[in-house]
Amino acid sequence: MAPYEVAFVRDFSCGPGRVMKVTGAIRGLHRRKACVMLPGEQASLATATP
Repeated sequence: MAPYEVAFVRDFSCGPGRVMKVTGAIRGLHRRKACVMLPGEQASLATATP
């Protein structure tokens, strides 16, 4: 994932109606993850697999 690139992932750990927003980071830093409400216009989602 490129630095500052954003991906929305439906992994069901955030609860109903919410998805995880993952933001890429530069080398040496951790990606940022937060549960957010998904905007209605957001079309594609990826499903996390363990």
